[in-house]
Amino acid sequence: MNFDFTIIGGSFAGMTSALALSNVSPDLKIAIVEKQDILKSDRKRDGRAYAISSASLKLFKEIGIFDHLQAEAGIISDIKITDYKSPFFLDFLSREVGGDLGQIIENYHIHNALRDQVLQRKNISVFAPNSACDVTLSLSKSDLDEACFDKLSMTRVILDNGEKIYSKLLLACDGRFSKLRELHQIHTTVKKYHQTAIVFNVEHELPHQNIAHEKFLPGGPLAILPLKNSNHSSIVWIAPDQTAQAILALDEKNFAQQLMKKMEDALGETKVISEKFSYPLIAIEAEKFFHEKMLLIGDAACGVHPIAGQGFNLAISGINILCELVKNNLLCGLDISSQNLIEAYDKKAKSEAKKMLVATDILNSLFETKSLSIGLARDFGLGLVNKLPRLKKFFIKSAGGF
Repeated sequence: MNFDFTIIGGSFAGMTSALALSNVSPDLKIAIVEKQDILKSDRKRDGRAYAISSASLKLFKEIGIFDHLQAEAGIISDIKITDYKSPFFLDFLSREVGGDLGQIIENYHIHNALRDQVLQRKNISVFAPNSACDVTLSLSKSDLDEACFDKLSMTRVILDNGEKIYSKLLLACDGRFSKLRELHQIHTTVKKYHQTAIVFNVEHELPHQNIAHEKFLPGGPLAILPLKNSNHSSIVWIAPDQTAQAILALDEKNFAQQLMKKMEDALGETKVISEKFSYPLIAIEAEKFFHEKMLLIGDAACGVHPIAGQGFNLAISGINILCELVKNNLLCGLDISSQNLIEAYDKKAKSEAKKMLVATDILNSLFETKSLSIGLARDFGLGLVNKLPRLKKFFIKSAGGF
């Protein structure tokens, strides 16, 4: 079977890539290979919610999932950043940029909406549940003859059922611990933060008024993310690994008491209304975002600390870069797997990822430090940005992707 793109990994980055490329041209043929049976069963709640920036929501509209998600989306109209007992704070207000700052959507809703849209596309084929048993990125002449395709078909994937998929480009969308990245020995920098994110949903006494809170506190930050119901929020509670295990071991009453302290009575009486999930925090960055005719997409290329909630937005940024390059090559009559396209993707996507990786890493370090001098400087910075309209607007636009 011959395709233009083979996508290994049919989760968020994989299905988003497929839909975005499908929009570039109906003539592009796209294959998704996914080991989970995504076609027959809905994804279940896993505690995580994505903060989707305004820029990412534009792509959601283009690929046809935006309207479907509005029944589940919480609006971010303001972001309030506070630092424990400091008198300084930072408010990002939607009215300062003339539009909402983004939306909070539980990730299983996004996954199921992506899947439903993929099933409607005639130029996307899904192989699931299937695994790639053999991946070849440079085919021999005999392999190309077997493919019965033009000589630009350079990759071959052999599935666990024996089927062979040939394509011009292979997209590795197999996550932060990418087997394809490892298989092709792409050097990757890994940073373990020795922190755990505890995620769950709460019901609170006071309405959230579409305000997202980022509270930097001793022991780790706490994010309160507004959901569709005005009295429900998603919580991301980050703590050192050992502390997180102790927190998770608390009974419901003591857990609720500790949570109320962390929330600093922001929303009144609060109770947990979902299962609690926990995830270790690790950042990764591939040295290069390609190998021969394979491109790394999303977390397979770069996975960042969730402190600013930009992980999926970063993946979408890379997908937009790829689609624009493919579109330009098609308009110019050039090969969509040309070395120029591959190198341009690597340069542009890596630049965007590097900026986000450095920003989130520094932000985490700044608020994790116990240094008094750095703490004072940090608080001064929060107050300063809040007082300087132009600088503040720059940060708001960066966060919302305007």
